[in-house]
Amino acid sequence: MKPKHLVPNAVTLGNIAFGFLGMVAAAEGRFERACVLLFIGALCDLLDGKLARWLDASSQFGMELDSLSDMVSFGIAPAVLVYLAVLKDWGWLGAVIAVGYVLCGALRLARYNVDNKPISQVTFLGCPIPIACGYIISMVMVRHSMPVWGVAAGTCWVAFCMVSTLKVPKFRRGTGLPSAMLMVGLVTFIVFLARPDAITWHVWNGWNVVMIVSNYIVLGRQGHLARRREDPELTRAA
Repeated sequence: MKPKHLVPNAVTLGNIAFGFLGMVAAAEGRFERACVLLFIGALCDLLDGKLARWLDASSQFGMELDSLSDMVSFGIAPAVLVYLAVLKDWGWLGAVIAVGYVLCGALRLARYNVDNKPISQVTFLGCPIPIACGYIISMVMVRHSMPVWGVAAGTCWVAFCMVSTLKVPKFRRGTGLPSAMLMVGLVTFIVFLARPDAITWHVWNGWNVVMIVSNYIVLGRQGHLARRREDPELTRAA
């Protein structure tokens, strides 16, 4: 491994560390702290790829390590968190829902790793697992204002979105939405973490809807959606 690879891979390992610490905090009943730790892990996930590209240090090893870290921090950790914080009240059914989220997360990551369809170069097919984790975090943060069935339904919906073909923007220069939109979404989520209530949740979620709709508009104008309808190969999930 070349020295320049150490920096992004260290950040990726930091993601795993924060994911583990999030599970420890959840096991201790410190659910808000667990949410913050998982969010820091998500920042590491956002940063490692940018560092790898900036340092020209992208590698197959780094990609595999990133997938493993995502499974720990955004697949297993949020499932443990939402189960201990809310779904535990439903006994075995709550455990099944949490496990379902983990399994959908694994399928999502495996699909992403082997996806070579043309449309996947310009947009995510299915909800990325860090965003799914963000929604689990948000439901845990407002769990006292939601019934258990609401959190359970939300967890199932997020899990389904990961294995669906919902088109989520990649924010790549020249092919997708401007990165400024992602930064606005990041800021609104930080505000939500600092002050979790119905208003901040709706602001963050509303902006996510704006980005999804905008992505579909951009894809339509670029002709990607039309090609997908014309090519039977692209009608299947990647």
